[in-house]
Amino acid sequence: MKRRNFLQGSLALGASASVVGVSGCVNKGLSPQTPVTFKPGEPMPWINWAGNESCIPKWRHNPSTEDELVAVLKTASGKVRAVGSGHSFSAVVPTDDTLISTDLLSGLVNHNPDTLEATLLSGTRLHQCGPILDSIGQAMPNIPDMDYPSLGGALATSVHGTGNEFPSMSAYITGLKLATVTGDIIECSAQKNPDIFKAAQAHVGSLGVVSEFTLQNQAPFQLTEVNKVEPLEDMLDDIENRCKQHRHFELYAIPHSDMGFSVATDIAKPEDKNVGEEDPQAVNTLRTVFDSLTMVPFIGTDLYNKALQTVLGGQVEQVRTGRSYQVLPHVRIVRFREMEYTVPAEMGPTCLREIMQHIKDKKLPYSFPLEYRYVKGDDVWLSMFEGQDGCSISVHQYGDIDYRPIFSEIEPIFWKYQGRPHWGKIHTLDAKRLAQVYPRHWQDFQEVRKSLDPNGKFMNAHLKTIFGA
Repeated sequence: MKRRNFLQGSLALGASASVVGVSGCVNKGLSPQTPVTFKPGEPMPWINWAGNESCIPKWRHNPSTEDELVAVLKTASGKVRAVGSGHSFSAVVPTDDTLISTDLLSGLVNHNPDTLEATLLSGTRLHQCGPILDSIGQAMPNIPDMDYPSLGGALATSVHGTGNEFPSMSAYITGLKLATVTGDIIECSAQKNPDIFKAAQAHVGSLGVVSEFTLQNQAPFQLTEVNKVEPLEDMLDDIENRCKQHRHFELYAIPHSDMGFSVATDIAKPEDKNVGEEDPQAVNTLRTVFDSLTMVPFIGTDLYNKALQTVLGGQVEQVRTGRSYQVLPHVRIVRFREMEYTVPAEMGPTCLREIMQHIKDKKLPYSFPLEYRYVKGDDVWLSMFEGQDGCSISVHQYGDIDYRPIFSEIEPIFWKYQGRPHWGKIHTLDAKRLAQVYPRHWQDFQEVRKSLDPNGKFMNAHLKTIFGA
């Protein structure tokens, strides 16, 4: 039986349960898709992709050149924030004063065919970078599993993909140009203004607005990704071997189940062929199945777990092959909110197991799979992987459900394992606690930040909390 047949059968079983009058805890929409609505004649609100953050800025600017960006910064009023695609789930963007969009700061500036470096404007979307770089004989060594963010936003928050040999995207920056609050342009690299460079590689938009980045790339390459459904414990017990065997390996753990999804990606072979099609609605279908089957109070999640074990185990669900920038990212059309923490790599399996057991023991009404990835350590001051290899675990909640009950149950578990939160995702840590998990360079970063923005013009409410400004 294929996955789609299983899902259809499960839905039928759930429907039968409801017909005979069985009641249960089906997830209900508790949170609006967007926090504000537009009223004609009033200022246009800004809303992030997830629909959980918004603002109504008094002034909006869309500079298309570096000179225009400088002019905006020299005259900007109030708190200033920059925005790319608005894909961050945390409140890094909102300001009711000056909002600077980088949409028009997009494209290739120049490239070096000998060193395989390329300079791109900061508003360039990740999905644009692949074709642009391919046209000049280059490719990013690794990218995240979604390519909607802008380059500037991704690098400011230390976005990452997966793979033991691949650090965050910020680690591939070899140079950048930073426009400061005074409108000055500072050119930075490991040799030129090195302290500002290390701080600006992942700065959450607190130092200024980066106009362009120079990235270390490689020659274009092709990948093949294989997706399977497997027992979760089999994957965790074999996680070191899996990570060594594959260029990229990650897994998704299904709450209230012993099953999970594995994603193994390697350099493509000539004979590799696509098998099946990606289903961007799969998490919605899984949610419906979970809600339907857990309506049966005397069986509940046991039926859900057994069905997944029996029907899905060991199947090759999908094979995708093609250019690297086409295979690594996935379609994301289901709105969700996300929390992600990175724990030291060696603590990853234990941390995930505790989270899964907590969800089961507390009978939390939660079905969105948890994403589990490894990332190589780097020396970027505020990268989640600074000084150590990391295991990133992502917790998602559907966009029409209040994420806070589930996130508040799981977040303290990450703290037990020295977790560092992703800067672009939801968390509750403040400057005091963040300083404890960034012991080597937290103060170094703060000194650079204060020297560039002594009056805190780039500090919105969220940044004041995380940096103690």
